[in-house]
Amino acid sequence: MSNTPSSHCRNCDHSLNSNYCPNCGQRNLDFRRDWRGLIGEYASSFLNIDGKITRGIIQLLFRPGLSTQLFLAGKRASQIPPLRLYLFASLMFFLWFTNQQGDLIFNSSDPEQTQAKIDYAQTEGQPEFAKEFAKKLENPAAVQATFNTWLPRVFLLGVPLLALASRILFFKREYVYLEHIIISMHLQTFLLLWIFLVGIFSNLVGLIHSPTGGLFWNVFIWWIQLYPVFALKRIFQLSWLKAIGTTIALEIVTFALFTFGMATVILISFWLA
Repeated sequence: MSNTPSSHCRNCDHSLNSNYCPNCGQRNLDFRRDWRGLIGEYASSFLNIDGKITRGIIQLLFRPGLSTQLFLAGKRASQIPPLRLYLFASLMFFLWFTNQQGDLIFNSSDPEQTQAKIDYAQTEGQPEFAKEFAKKLENPAAVQATFNTWLPRVFLLGVPLLALASRILFFKREYVYLEHIIISMHLQTFLLLWIFLVGIFSNLVGLIHSPTGGLFWNVFIWWIQLYPVFALKRIFQLSWLKAIGTTIALEIVTFALFTFGMATVILISFWLA
């Protein structure tokens, strides 16, 4: 293969007279010589760096339900694909989350207290499963690493489960299950992005003045509670009373799923570590 751009498309063999194939659209790029171009091409494909990603994120964060409403109305070309945006939000959130909590979930700040728990669990008369868990606590870093690996996977299951709850709540509407998947995905994308961004800004403000950083977080956490009300009202054309009621119902389901999911991940972490 030549190390220079080809006169024919390497994807479909169509003749080329520009930097892009007029038949399949592939860029006439030799990645071995222009690796920066390849990275830019990937970033452009993933994030669509023509302003759409910025507009889409701002719209999703501050105009509840609009992205979903437009996408379900068929205006998909002007919107970021929901799955792509969800994966991007998940990547940003879990990178930040694992960096924030470090080994705090399974590594006690008091080593003597942790050792006391291990010693107690290994005493005579304790159940075998308690002794097995105690052995795992001797190497909390391994348990934490398994937790960090499985948390995003289990969290992803929340999308179809929340969509199912939404489908049941709005069974009289004409939305099919796949449309509820889109609704669920947008709601969870907002949650991931909002917590990530608020966490970043809260940390930055906290570097200047710690109490203000905490106040910043407490004030902006309210948007998480109010956002679904506005989103569901817009998407399903609900009254304020119905929007509030269905939001409460979905938040109860979400909390139950989150609690079950966290418990599942913790059990998997101890089992596989």
